[in-house]
Amino acid sequence: MNGNAQSIPLQVGSLKNLPALPEASMRILAAVNTPDISIDKLTSILALSPGLVARLLGLANSAYFARGAVVSDLRTAIFQVLGLDLVKSLALGIVLNVQFDTSKCQQFDSERFWSESLLTAVSAQKLAVGRRQLQGFSSSTVYTGGLLLNIGMLALAFLLPDQLNSILVKCSASGLAVGEEIARQLGHSHHQLGYVLLNKWQLPTVYQSLLFNYGQLDFVGHERALLVLLRLSRQLSSNICSGTAIGQDVVDVACHELELSTEAIEKVIEWLGQNKQAVDSLAGIMGER
Repeated sequence: MNGNAQSIPLQVGSLKNLPALPEASMRILAAVNTPDISIDKLTSILALSPGLVARLLGLANSAYFARGAVVSDLRTAIFQVLGLDLVKSLALGIVLNVQFDTSKCQQFDSERFWSESLLTAVSAQKLAVGRRQLQGFSSSTVYTGGLLLNIGMLALAFLLPDQLNSILVKCSASGLAVGEEIARQLGHSHHQLGYVLLNKWQLPTVYQSLLFNYGQLDFVGHERALLVLLRLSRQLSSNICSGTAIGQDVVDVACHELELSTEAIEKVIEWLGQNKQAVDSLAGIMGER
């Protein structure tokens, strides 16, 4: 990673008020970031948070998975429906989400936030299949990278609700890009702020690096291929959710560096459009407090 937490000029004084994680949440985060953890061990640690278990069971029974039969215990949900890698990623997102009460930021739509995050994660995971440039990253790392990409927005909605609210109102009326306006007003992007959060909570360095370097188009480190993929996936997600145009430059870079075809990208766009309603139902459960 190029740099460290101290290298970002933290003009946003409220960042010192980032909440500490409860002990149970710390144990859960450690478990989901243990590569070879067993289902039984993971289940026992996730059970430290009944609210998290209830949320995961809700996800297993949601329209997104459309199993038919009701799943009533977490081990079955992991083994038969969600899968170990997906549970790890979803548990990570849920644990982080519950730390932030975003209700004071009236314009912040938690369900839409998680819908776009999930669509980004799914897009990245689908596009990564068979890409030799991404062989150094597991499918769950790709998915989690997409899920955490905009986690700084949650922190802002919690720490600076009035300021973020005014930015969202202004951008809604003017058509300005929210991310660009955040960077203009605060002096750093929400990706950089997300990096500070992940750094404080000591999440794996791969996710810290993705956020720290997201805006550096000339970054040439180990995570470059994954950054290229996530930039494309983020645009696909925005296109599906709000009709935002997909930047041709982002597509061109991804097609060149990852050897992606436009047909592969079009297939993912088609899948996202067909499954958005189911993803929205998943996001509604993830965004609950």
